[in-house]
Amino acid sequence: MCLLMGVALLSPTHAVAAQTPVAARVAGQVYDSIAAAPLPNALVRLFRPDDPSVGINARTDERGMFAVPELPGGVWVASFAHARLDSLRLEAPLARVAVVENGTIPLTLAIASASSVARMLCPTGSDSAVTLVGEVRSAGDKSPVAGATVSVEWPEWVFAKKSTVREEVRRTARTDREGRYVLCGAARGTVVTARAWQASDSTGQIEFDMPESAYAVLDLFVDRRALAAMLPTDSGAPAPARAGTAVVRGTVQSGPARALPDATVRVIGSGAAVRTDSTGAFYIVDAAGGTQSVEARAIGYEPERRAVQLEPGVPLELSFTLNKRNVLLDTVRVVAGQSLPNDVRSLERRWRQGQGMFLDGATVRERTSTMVTNALTGLPGIRVVSGQGWGNNIVGRNFVGLECRATLFLDGYLLSSPGRYPATLDEMVLPDEVAVLEVYGRSSTVPAEYLTIDGCGVVAVWTKRGLGNVPVFGPQRQK
Repeated sequence: MCLLMGVALLSPTHAVAAQTPVAARVAGQVYDSIAAAPLPNALVRLFRPDDPSVGINARTDERGMFAVPELPGGVWVASFAHARLDSLRLEAPLARVAVVENGTIPLTLAIASASSVARMLCPTGSDSAVTLVGEVRSAGDKSPVAGATVSVEWPEWVFAKKSTVREEVRRTARTDREGRYVLCGAARGTVVTARAWQASDSTGQIEFDMPESAYAVLDLFVDRRALAAMLPTDSGAPAPARAGTAVVRGTVQSGPARALPDATVRVIGSGAAVRTDSTGAFYIVDAAGGTQSVEARAIGYEPERRAVQLEPGVPLELSFTLNKRNVLLDTVRVVAGQSLPNDVRSLERRWRQGQGMFLDGATVRERTSTMVTNALTGLPGIRVVSGQGWGNNIVGRNFVGLECRATLFLDGYLLSSPGRYPATLDEMVLPDEVAVLEVYGRSSTVPAEYLTIDGCGVVAVWTKRGLGNVPVFGPQRQK
């Protein structure tokens, strides 16, 4: 009897406890660890793990803060959605929330740090490198391009005695069935040249600023309908390029409402170069679509280059404003009581001997304001040809008169570039920086200072800084 009464007395008590509803307030923040900043306007959702359709939503404020006033008891899963996740090609994190008693539950949701994402995607990668991810798609229908190769390249200089070797470092990756790629080991905090291709379909070469962080995103688009063609260049000579139906139009100015006529605009490696009219307007109609670089340049102005996405048949409007180039004045040469630097004396000696061809800085700048190699056009024994990237290649002749790639010297150092895309002088020196150009078209005229095993003609560039800002006098000035 007592036992039954005890059971009767205890049962109602347990029933009341079981029926008491449990709910908690959930409050916290959504944080972007890659940008090191709160994430405003993120959609936070808490849902049942066994039925995701059952859930409660909240949105973050400008400080990334959110709150759910009342979350019923039980186990929940928390996550969030934001355009930032899509742009970074990342999945939203998941967090388990168990509501077992009344009160407030703190909750922080975050995009993982760049280093964490990089280590996850490239476990064997270097801590000082960048993991680059993205997609390669068709410029027309935006369909994924499977099996495409993505390449990034950047120069690294190796200094050795009497020579400076420029090595082109290259990293590549392949896209999967969805057109996605993960490229490990890119350089941090530098400008790389990026490109994607599949068979004969290719993007243009673009410059991409790698961040100081360990993670970056780059999407690339190829025009599968573009064709190889011989198109006229700014000099009038045809060069191999890709042609398509993408249209680029716009204006080039030298300041607010100041049109810049006769400027050259081109899609690098694609379409024909055009010149602006009297109103500064230009119109390119035969460029390949996809990821390309559009460049505008004019004499006396700093060139501007811009990476763009071109869609076949859809005009892209661009506006360039070019800044005037600062011209550096030569330093006055004062030598009273002091000996000239050895490099200056040797240079003036070779100039007096007349074994090669010499162009002083003023002559170089009279012949070109854009690329140093343009100043060599028309010189005997030298031929200037278009390069694959920015700048021209220089062709000389060997002992038997056959054409060969000219050997290059910069401020007395031999320049060597064994990479796939050898460096050009135009990438390293601007016309305003040149003090003297030495040109020896045939290897038989090369002085002893510039003899190499390559056995080709030589072009040696001396910059003002390389000569200690001491002006060099030609034979007429020395008399």
